[in-house]
Amino acid sequence: MKNISAITLLLFASSGFAQTPVFFAIPTDRRDVTMNIVVMDPEAPLDKVLLVVPGTPGQEGRIMLRGKQSPSLGALQYLYPHLAMFKDVGIALVSMGCPTDQWETSVQCYDDYRSSQQYVGDVKKVIEFLREKYAFKEFYLFGHSSGGISSRWLSLRMPDQFKGVINSSVMNDAYGDLARSTIGFDMNAIKIPVLNIAHEDDRCPSTPYSMVKNYSKDNLVTVRGGGQTGHICGRANRHSFEGRQKGVAKAIVKWITTGEVQKYVDDDGQ
Repeated sequence: MKNISAITLLLFASSGFAQTPVFFAIPTDRRDVTMNIVVMDPEAPLDKVLLVVPGTPGQEGRIMLRGKQSPSLGALQYLYPHLAMFKDVGIALVSMGCPTDQWETSVQCYDDYRSSQQYVGDVKKVIEFLREKYAFKEFYLFGHSSGGISSRWLSLRMPDQFKGVINSSVMNDAYGDLARSTIGFDMNAIKIPVLNIAHEDDRCPSTPYSMVKNYSKDNLVTVRGGGQTGHICGRANRHSFEGRQKGVAKAIVKWITTGEVQKYVDDDGQ
Protein backbone atom coordinates (compact mmCIF):
# COMPACT_ATOMS: atom_id res chain seq x y z
CA MET A 1 0.00 0.00 0.00
CA LYS A 2 2.85 2.38 0.86
CA ASN A 3 4.49 1.75 -2.50
CA ILE A 4 1.24 2.35 -4.36
CA SER A 5 0.73 5.58 -2.46
CA ALA A 6 4.26 6.78 -3.27
CA ILE A 7 3.82 6.00 -6.96
CA THR A 8 0.51 7.85 -7.01
CA LEU A 9 2.03 10.92 -5.40
CA LEU A 10 4.92 10.81 -7.87
CA LEU A 11 2.49 10.71 -10.79
CA PHE A 12 0.60 13.70 -9.38
CA ALA A 13 3.82 15.64 -9.00
CA SER A 14 4.99 14.85 -12.53
CA SER A 15 1.63 15.98 -13.87
CA GLY A 16 2.10 19.41 -12.32
CA PHE A 17 -0.87 19.37 -9.94
CA ALA A 18 0.44 17.79 -6.75
CA GLN A 19 -1.00 19.17 -3.55
CA THR A 20 0.73 18.98 -0.21
CA PRO A 21 -1.17 17.13 2.51
CA VAL A 22 -1.03 19.04 5.79
CA PHE A 23 -1.93 17.28 9.05
CA PHE A 24 -3.53 19.11 11.97
CA ALA A 25 -4.56 17.83 15.41
CA ILE A 26 -7.21 20.33 16.53
CA PRO A 27 -7.86 20.52 20.29
CA THR A 28 -11.39 19.88 21.52
CA ASP A 29 -12.96 20.94 24.84
CA ARG A 30 -11.72 17.66 26.34
CA ARG A 31 -8.20 17.41 27.73
CA ASP A 32 -5.69 15.78 25.37
CA VAL A 33 -8.43 14.98 22.83
CA THR A 34 -8.04 16.18 19.24
CA MET A 35 -9.97 16.18 16.00
CA ASN A 36 -7.48 15.11 13.35
CA ILE A 37 -7.78 16.48 9.83
CA VAL A 38 -5.67 16.46 6.68
CA VAL A 39 -5.93 19.44 4.36
CA MET A 40 -4.93 18.95 0.75
CA ASP A 41 -3.27 22.35 0.63
CA PRO A 42 -3.63 23.84 -2.85
CA GLU A 43 -1.01 26.51 -2.01
CA ALA A 44 -3.46 29.14 -3.17
CA PRO A 45 -6.45 30.85 -1.54
CA LEU A 46 -9.72 29.05 -2.23
CA ASP A 47 -13.24 30.03 -1.16
CA LYS A 48 -14.90 26.64 -0.82
CA VAL A 49 -14.02 23.50 1.12
CA LEU A 50 -15.40 19.98 0.94
CA LEU A 51 -15.15 18.32 4.36
CA VAL A 52 -14.91 14.57 3.77
CA VAL A 53 -15.97 11.94 6.31
CA PRO A 54 -14.76 8.66 4.81
CA GLY A 55 -16.24 5.22 5.19
CA THR A 56 -15.16 2.72 7.79
CA PRO A 57 -11.87 0.83 7.48
CA GLY A 58 -12.79 -2.82 7.81
CA GLN A 59 -15.58 -3.75 10.20
CA GLU A 60 -14.86 -1.02 12.75
CA GLY A 61 -17.06 2.00 13.25
CA ARG A 62 -14.07 4.27 13.88
CA ILE A 63 -12.26 6.55 11.46
CA MET A 64 -8.70 7.20 12.56
CA LEU A 65 -6.55 9.77 10.77
CA ARG A 66 -3.03 9.30 12.08
CA GLY A 67 -1.00 11.42 9.68
CA LYS A 68 -0.73 13.27 6.39
CA GLN A 69 -0.57 10.03 4.39
CA SER A 70 -4.22 9.29 5.27
CA PRO A 71 -5.80 10.77 2.10
CA SER A 72 -3.68 8.53 -0.14
CA LEU A 73 -4.80 5.54 1.95
CA GLY A 74 -8.52 6.20 1.60
CA ALA A 75 -9.47 9.13 3.83
CA LEU A 76 -10.66 11.08 0.77
CA GLN A 77 -12.30 8.02 -0.78
CA TYR A 78 -12.44 8.13 -4.59
CA LEU A 79 -11.92 11.91 -4.67
CA TYR A 80 -8.19 11.71 -4.00
CA PRO A 81 -7.03 11.10 -7.61
CA HIS A 82 -9.06 14.11 -8.75
CA LEU A 83 -7.64 16.86 -6.55
CA ALA A 84 -6.86 19.07 -9.54
CA MET A 85 -10.47 18.95 -10.69
CA PHE A 86 -11.61 20.46 -7.40
CA LYS A 87 -8.74 22.95 -7.14
CA ASP A 88 -9.48 24.28 -10.63
CA VAL A 89 -12.93 25.46 -9.52
CA GLY A 90 -11.83 26.79 -6.14
CA ILE A 91 -12.69 23.82 -3.89
CA ALA A 92 -10.26 22.55 -1.26
CA LEU A 93 -10.53 18.98 0.06
CA VAL A 94 -10.20 18.16 3.76
CA SER A 95 -10.48 14.71 5.35
CA MET A 96 -11.80 14.52 8.92
CA GLY A 97 -11.60 11.67 11.40
CA CYS A 98 -13.31 10.89 14.67
CA PRO A 99 -11.83 12.49 17.83
CA THR A 100 -9.03 10.60 19.50
CA ASP A 101 -11.11 9.66 22.54
CA GLN A 102 -13.28 7.65 20.16
CA TRP A 103 -10.32 5.43 19.23
CA GLU A 104 -10.01 3.59 22.52
CA THR A 105 -12.25 0.65 21.68
CA SER A 106 -13.73 -0.77 18.50
CA VAL A 107 -17.28 0.08 19.60
CA GLN A 108 -16.68 3.83 19.62
CA CYS A 109 -17.52 6.50 17.06
CA TYR A 110 -20.77 4.70 16.39
CA ASP A 111 -24.18 6.30 16.10
CA ASP A 112 -24.48 7.45 19.70
CA TYR A 113 -21.47 9.73 19.24
CA ARG A 114 -22.15 10.77 15.65
CA SER A 115 -25.69 11.86 16.50
CA SER A 116 -24.61 13.74 19.64
CA GLN A 117 -24.17 17.41 20.45
CA GLN A 118 -20.61 16.60 21.46
CA TYR A 119 -19.87 15.67 17.84
CA VAL A 120 -21.42 18.95 16.71
CA GLY A 121 -19.15 20.83 19.09
CA ASP A 122 -16.08 18.91 17.90
CA VAL A 123 -16.82 19.62 14.23
CA LYS A 124 -17.41 23.28 14.99
CA LYS A 125 -13.85 23.39 16.31
CA VAL A 126 -12.65 22.04 12.97
CA ILE A 127 -14.65 24.60 11.00
CA GLU A 128 -13.48 27.49 13.17
CA PHE A 129 -9.88 26.39 12.71
CA LEU A 130 -10.21 26.14 8.93
CA ARG A 131 -11.92 29.53 8.66
CA GLU A 132 -9.12 31.16 10.61
CA LYS A 133 -6.24 29.27 8.99
CA TYR A 134 -7.38 29.27 5.36
CA ALA A 135 -10.16 31.89 5.23
CA PHE A 136 -12.58 29.39 3.68
CA LYS A 137 -16.01 30.93 3.20
CA GLU A 138 -18.27 28.09 2.12
CA PHE A 139 -18.30 24.62 3.66
CA TYR A 140 -19.77 21.53 2.05
CA LEU A 141 -19.99 18.12 3.73
CA PHE A 142 -19.36 14.72 2.14
CA GLY A 143 -20.01 11.30 3.67
CA HIS A 144 -19.36 7.98 1.95
CA SER A 145 -20.76 4.63 3.15
CA SER A 146 -20.60 4.69 6.98
CA GLY A 147 -19.42 8.29 6.69
CA GLY A 148 -23.02 8.95 5.74
CA ILE A 149 -24.01 8.52 9.39
CA SER A 150 -21.97 11.64 10.06
CA SER A 151 -23.04 13.58 6.98
CA ARG A 152 -26.73 13.15 7.78
CA TRP A 153 -26.58 13.95 11.49
CA LEU A 154 -24.22 16.89 11.06
CA SER A 155 -26.23 18.43 8.23
CA LEU A 156 -29.36 18.06 10.35
CA ARG A 157 -27.88 19.47 13.56
CA MET A 158 -25.71 22.29 12.20
CA PRO A 159 -27.33 23.59 8.99
CA ASP A 160 -25.93 27.07 9.57
CA GLN A 161 -22.40 25.73 9.03
CA PHE A 162 -22.84 24.02 5.66
CA LYS A 163 -23.93 25.18 2.23
CA GLY A 164 -24.80 21.63 1.21
CA VAL A 165 -24.23 17.95 1.90
CA ILE A 166 -23.28 15.04 -0.36
CA ASN A 167 -24.34 11.52 0.62
CA SER A 168 -22.38 8.92 -1.34
CA SER A 169 -23.39 5.23 -1.12
CA VAL A 170 -24.53 5.90 2.44
CA MET A 171 -25.72 3.22 4.83
CA ASN A 172 -29.48 2.92 5.15
CA ASP A 173 -29.40 -0.48 6.84
CA ALA A 174 -27.42 -1.35 9.94
CA TYR A 175 -24.30 -3.50 10.00
CA GLY A 176 -24.29 -4.83 13.54
CA ASP A 177 -24.55 -1.75 15.76
CA LEU A 178 -23.22 0.55 13.05
CA ALA A 179 -25.73 2.82 11.29
CA ARG A 180 -28.74 1.89 13.43
CA SER A 181 -29.70 5.56 13.56
CA THR A 182 -29.98 5.71 9.76
CA ILE A 183 -32.91 3.29 9.69
CA GLY A 184 -35.95 5.44 9.04
CA PHE A 185 -33.90 8.65 9.15
CA ASP A 186 -36.11 11.54 7.97
CA MET A 187 -34.20 13.00 5.03
CA ASN A 188 -36.84 15.72 4.70
CA ALA A 189 -35.70 17.11 8.05
CA ILE A 190 -32.42 18.25 6.47
CA LYS A 191 -32.98 21.85 5.40
CA ILE A 192 -29.81 22.47 3.41
CA PRO A 193 -29.29 21.32 -0.21
CA VAL A 194 -28.61 17.57 -0.45
CA LEU A 195 -27.03 15.55 -3.25
CA ASN A 196 -27.48 11.78 -3.10
CA ILE A 197 -25.19 9.51 -5.13
CA ALA A 198 -25.80 5.77 -5.49
CA HIS A 199 -24.98 2.97 -7.90
CA GLU A 200 -28.04 1.21 -9.28
CA ASP A 201 -26.26 -2.15 -8.82
CA ASP A 202 -24.66 -1.61 -5.41
CA ARG A 203 -24.54 -5.10 -3.87
CA CYS A 204 -23.40 -3.99 -0.41
CA PRO A 205 -26.23 -5.15 1.90
CA SER A 206 -26.34 -1.99 4.02
CA THR A 207 -26.42 0.46 1.09
CA PRO A 208 -29.22 -0.70 -1.23
CA TYR A 209 -30.01 1.57 -4.16
CA SER A 210 -33.77 1.08 -3.77
CA MET A 211 -33.82 2.92 -0.44
CA VAL A 212 -31.92 5.91 -1.79
CA LYS A 213 -34.18 6.08 -4.80
CA ASN A 214 -37.27 6.01 -2.58
CA TYR A 215 -36.31 9.00 -0.45
CA SER A 216 -34.58 11.02 -3.15
CA LYS A 217 -36.54 13.47 -5.22
CA ASP A 218 -34.74 15.49 -7.87
CA ASN A 219 -31.42 15.26 -6.02
CA LEU A 220 -30.23 11.77 -6.99
CA VAL A 221 -27.22 10.94 -9.15
CA THR A 222 -27.56 7.34 -10.35
CA VAL A 223 -24.32 5.62 -11.32
CA ARG A 224 -24.37 2.86 -13.94
CA GLY A 225 -21.83 0.28 -15.05
CA GLY A 226 -18.16 0.20 -14.14
CA GLY A 227 -15.97 -2.39 -12.45
CA GLN A 228 -16.74 -5.09 -9.91
CA THR A 229 -13.41 -6.04 -8.35
CA GLY A 230 -12.73 -6.14 -4.64
CA HIS A 231 -15.15 -6.49 -1.75
CA ILE A 232 -18.74 -5.50 -2.53
CA CYS A 233 -18.66 -2.95 0.32
CA GLY A 234 -15.07 -1.85 -0.25
CA ARG A 235 -13.12 0.92 -1.93
CA ALA A 236 -13.76 -0.52 -5.40
CA ASN A 237 -16.68 -2.41 -6.88
CA ARG A 238 -20.04 -0.74 -7.55
CA HIS A 239 -20.27 0.49 -3.95
CA SER A 240 -17.40 2.91 -4.55
CA PHE A 241 -18.08 3.46 -8.26
CA GLU A 242 -15.12 1.57 -9.69
CA GLY A 243 -14.59 2.68 -13.28
CA ARG A 244 -16.90 5.67 -12.76
CA GLN A 245 -15.07 7.59 -10.04
CA LYS A 246 -13.88 10.41 -12.25
CA GLY A 247 -17.37 10.82 -13.68
CA VAL A 248 -18.84 10.94 -10.16
CA ALA A 249 -16.24 13.50 -9.08
CA LYS A 250 -17.26 15.67 -12.04
CA ALA A 251 -20.91 15.40 -11.04
CA ILE A 252 -20.00 16.54 -7.52
CA VAL A 253 -18.05 19.52 -8.83
CA LYS A 254 -20.95 20.45 -11.11
CA TRP A 255 -23.40 20.38 -8.21
CA ILE A 256 -21.22 22.44 -5.87
CA THR A 257 -20.46 25.08 -8.49
CA THR A 258 -23.81 25.30 -10.29
CA GLY A 259 -26.42 23.48 -8.22
CA GLU A 260 -27.18 21.24 -11.19
CA VAL A 261 -27.91 17.58 -10.48
CA GLN A 262 -26.52 15.20 -13.09
CA LYS A 263 -29.14 12.48 -13.35
CA TYR A 264 -26.82 9.68 -14.48
CA VAL A 265 -23.13 8.88 -14.51
CA ASP A 266 -22.64 6.09 -17.02
CA ASP A 267 -19.04 6.71 -18.10
CA ASP A 268 -15.85 7.86 -16.40
CA GLY A 269 -16.10 11.45 -17.58
CA GLN A 270 -13.30 11.26 -20.10
